Amino acid sequence: MPQQSTSINDTPVERSQNKCRRQLQTLSLCNNVFFQAQTEHELLQSFCETLAAGNNLQLAWIGYCESAREFIRPVAKAGVGADYFDCLEFSEDTGKGELSPVDLAFRSGEPCCVNDIAQDSRFLLWRVSAVKAGYASCVAIPLSVSDIRKGKIDLRGTLHLCSRERGFFDEDTVEYYAKLASHLTFAVATLRRSLSEGLTSGVAALRAKHEREQAQRNLQAMREELTRVTRLGEMGEMAASIAHEINQPLAAVVSSGNAGLQWLSGPAPDLDRARAAFTRIVRDGNRAADVITGIRSMFKNSDQTKSFQNVNDLICEVLTFVRAKVDDCMISVRTDFDKKLPGVMVNRVQLQQVILNLVMNAIDAMSSGQQQERVLHLRSEAVDPLTIKVTIKDTGIGIDKDNIERVFDPFFTTKPDGIGLGLAICQSIVESYGGQLLAEQGYPRGSVFSFVIPAANKV
Repeated sequence: MPQQSTSINDTPVERSQNKCRRQLQTLSLCNNVFFQAQTEHELLQSFCETLAAGNNLQLAWIGYCESAREFIRPVAKAGVGADYFDCLEFSEDTGKGELSPVDLAFRSGEPCCVNDIAQDSRFLLWRVSAVKAGYASCVAIPLSVSDIRKGKIDLRGTLHLCSRERGFFDEDTVEYYAKLASHLTFAVATLRRSLSEGLTSGVAALRAKHEREQAQRNLQAMREELTRVTRLGEMGEMAASIAHEINQPLAAVVSSGNAGLQWLSGPAPDLDRARAAFTRIVRDGNRAADVITGIRSMFKNSDQTKSFQNVNDLICEVLTFVRAKVDDCMISVRTDFDKKLPGVMVNRVQLQQVILNLVMNAIDAMSSGQQQERVLHLRSEAVDPLTIKVTIKDTGIGIDKDNIERVFDPFFTTKPDGIGLGLAICQSIVESYGGQLLAEQGYPRGSVFSFVIPAANKV
């Protein structure tokens, strides 16, 4: 897995997106480790390798302390300087041995975080070597594996993580790794019981099923947060379109207001024309309110309530959001809507997120190419009385034939600054409604994305 870094030029939203993406990817990979490991050493070593591979971490180290001995024994390690902590001593007497975050976390039972190793005065002896090794921040998290049958602590140890980035371990990040450590100790305890008791495959399968369901809930929660953060990032690109859409009805309100005043200020007030002007004010004021409501619903962390929706209306709203970007890129928009299209029962924000993502991808594909004709074509149609289809076609750079089967894979992207989750999330949303999202090469160039979802009877 390639190491991912955060640039100092990234915006706060981009940093949040990258952080969320890294954590989601690591959580998914760690869950695979928990399910697949056959031995405790394999479990611990794979866990360290997963953390060190893609989290801006230079070192992931796990040590166990045995009750009969007074030092922490390394049992798994991965990353830069993996042998650095192999000889850490532990003693209740703080004057014996070299004090380190590992010692403090082990002794206190709480995570010990050092966000600027070079300046932290708590670890004078230890920090010299740590800085020399290239570490700028670190966190040590205590591990405790309980024997439920005997009601006692069966094992104690620490998970130690180091980064070259100062301030890397903020409060949320420490909490995230503490939860991963908790999942790890549960996996260790489960594996030990399975090996010691010779569990039948049926019991082991039931336990694995419970763990897998919990992991899926964790993944879903992080996926929803990433979707929300992605919408916030896209909002920045749409600021000009939003201002344009709000300014239009507001300008009409001002114009109608001036007209109404003019019709009332004459020697013989024209009440009919004034009434018509004020009617237009109400209409345009409501239109501005609708624009604002639509924007808020697109970017807030909304619930999952489904309602009866007209897909053509959702597409038109998305086009208003991206109008400024379309104009800047000199793209022609063509629509071909089935006026008799049946409605669908969906979450409005979710389906708009799908359409918006596909439209933005099409715009990006055309803005990065050198083609003379730039056309965005959107089509809606009823495949049959029970199914509708939406197609988004562009004349951009297209999809490489070797990648056509991978575009929906999580974390796959061809964009230098891409997250690699947009299409995967879109596919998940469409499939949750019993539909299907498809991708194909356009002819003679470009790409074609389409999705089909079941129609619904209005209730």
